[in-house]
Amino acid sequence: MSAKPKVSVIVVNFNSLPHVDVCLDSLMKQTYANYEVVFVDNGSTDGSLEHARTQYPSLVFVPTNANLGYACGVNAGLAHATGELIAPLNIDTEVAPTWLAVMVEGLTADPRIGAVTPKILLFDDRGRINAKGHNVHVSGLSFCRGLYRADDGSVAPERVSGVSGCSYLVRRETLERMGGVPGADSFMSNDDVVLSWLLHLMGYEVRCLPEAIVFHRYRLKMDPGKLHRLEKDRARLVLSTLDPLTLVLGSPGLIAVEFMVLAYSVVRGPAYAKAKLSAWSALWRERRRIGEARRQRRALRRATDWHLLRSLRWGLEWRQLFQIAG
Repeated sequence: MSAKPKVSVIVVNFNSLPHVDVCLDSLMKQTYANYEVVFVDNGSTDGSLEHARTQYPSLVFVPTNANLGYACGVNAGLAHATGELIAPLNIDTEVAPTWLAVMVEGLTADPRIGAVTPKILLFDDRGRINAKGHNVHVSGLSFCRGLYRADDGSVAPERVSGVSGCSYLVRRETLERMGGVPGADSFMSNDDVVLSWLLHLMGYEVRCLPEAIVFHRYRLKMDPGKLHRLEKDRARLVLSTLDPLTLVLGSPGLIAVEFMVLAYSVVRGPAYAKAKLSAWSALWRERRRIGEARRQRRALRRATDWHLLRSLRWGLEWRQLFQIAG
């Protein structure tokens, strides 16, 4: 890899006209020189694609002509990207001028690091945290690390269990070994959680670099459809990744988490309970897909289950669940 590797920043847009200028203006002000911006448009109808083409003609434009979802959108951009490093970025963000330079330095400093993620602050309350990476639990649940806490200004790199899908940096070669950004078979899901699990399975570390800063228009929210997708994909991840013996030995804890989530769903109301139960039933229908994923992930494995689980979180953050808006 060259001293100044080329980075492809991939921004996925769907009817996000109010956010386009803020996001792209901040990308144009990066102190890091060797990068391109790949603007993927998922069939927008609000004029945002036309606006971006007019105001930012130097971008690489990838119109998909349909709303493919986030992971598929990033993968569509990946097919047109020319960078050695890939930086997916949510469009409802503003990045600090040194955001990219700090992340490139942090990722390339050590080959054991598989991905880095920045400190993400709330757009409208810039002294509070949206996420400093994710706390990914051994059951596949994931929580924003430090959500709503005051920013202490620390810039020391921190080892974390997961990246935030809002912004991270990964080597192109690593993504291609995974077959692209995971989660392409789900419209809007926990692609960042699956990516983080696979990085640990491949023997890598994940780090948060608080010196790299992103401001994100974030709202913690849930609805029955999202709960169904998250729970189905969480169970698929565990079943397609862990060895059978690990699943047997860990079954008491995994089953306990399942029923805790079911209890949460019942508290939220009948639609949520139905969504959770339908996620369970979907696993039987998708058993062949789970088996295929097991075979693919076996080829990626460079670490034991014990290494994987040690890299994840063992404590749950139920407080975040009950902060979620409907």
